[in-house]
Amino acid sequence: MVNQIWPETPSATTLQSQSSDSDVSGLEVLKIQVQDHPSDWRWALLLARTHYENGNREAAVRILRPLQRLHPDRLEVMTLWALLAQETDQVTEPMKQLNKRFDSLPATRRLKLGLLLADLERLSGESKAAANRYRNLINDNPKRPEPLLAFALLKRDQGRGDDAIALLRKAMPLSKNLASTGMDLETLELRWALEAARNRQASPGPKAVKNP
Repeated sequence: MVNQIWPETPSATTLQSQSSDSDVSGLEVLKIQVQDHPSDWRWALLLARTHYENGNREAAVRILRPLQRLHPDRLEVMTLWALLAQETDQVTEPMKQLNKRFDSLPATRRLKLGLLLADLERLSGESKAAANRYRNLINDNPKRPEPLLAFALLKRDQGRGDDAIALLRKAMPLSKNLASTGMDLETLELRWALEAARNRQASPGPKAVKNP
């Protein structure tokens, strides 16, 4: 779910393919775009994101720091900041800031940030907190499928296939409100149903009680 929060900007690979100079790398193209568009924060964020995805965390942090100062309320900036902090077990401060921002928003505008917070809680092993947040988001956004799908993924990760399928089925009628992702929810439901059936077959049955 976190990946859905990234801004809609071209990837470094796309930029490289669009460049007339085949010797210029995607990163170099991005650096040029950042220099040519200093007031457009999205180019700097895309460069930081590309460094992050390439495993260069130090470069990502170096670019991200000024973005944090200039655009502290941008959800995309918060996302990358929180992901970097989570990887280094320094997620406490970002979570504190994100929760503060979340609490300041009306319920109708909390969905994206709430999904980010729940995802980070799940990644940090706080499954109960994530589940509670997903439930609140579902209640606050009854016509949106995203919190139902995210909660279904959590249930699936916990091995609770039947609960995951039930949540997925609730999300299916709302999928017209979901941005096109190429996701076929009916196919996903079938795959999860087969997976849940296999898990039930693999589970050991109750042991017979022997009389003393």
